[in-house]
Amino acid sequence: GGAAMAAGRAPPTVLLLGAAGGGKSLLVRRLRHIHRARGHRGNGGGGPAPVPQVGTNLTDLRLPRKVTVRELGGCMGPIWPSYYGECSTLLFVVDASNPTQVSSSCIQLLSVLSAAPLASVPVLVLFNKIDLPCYMSLVEMKSLFRMQDIVSCATQPITMLETSARDGTGLADVLQWLRATLGD
Repeated sequence: GGAAMAAGRAPPTVLLLGAAGGGKSLLVRRLRHIHRARGHRGNGGGGPAPVPQVGTNLTDLRLPRKVTVRELGGCMGPIWPSYYGECSTLLFVVDASNPTQVSSSCIQLLSVLSAAPLASVPVLVLFNKIDLPCYMSLVEMKSLFRMQDIVSCATQPITMLETSARDGTGLADVLQWLRATLGD
């Protein structure tokens, strides 16, 4: 449990979840890059195209406190609950450019929010890929997800941001949220 982890001084774990193809791998890579560059913009290219994550991927960030981001591939949804116990905060990524994925993402989010081990874990919902011309705005996504109802029924604090892992929009806000939520 949490007390044992606190005694062992393990870094807080940020769980990064969302449907396949939402941009989680690129997002965490860009967060690490932005953080290392201390706010300086990269070349935007960032190397080879991300490969869909099958399995789990661990990335450490210093905010300045060290945190571990555990990214779980979208195809691993059925076993996400086995990682909830170690979660300090949750990032849930939604592809705002993929209207056909909205309903399944909403169901996944509701399932995650209703899990007992996450009842008091702060949640940041990221509507990603806003750099694409076909993306749905925050207002549209909030309406489709019925976010007002979700937030009013949820036991945990929920924040929403629009991001583009590709061009970096909103990523500084994600880091700021993580710092504020996890404490320095």
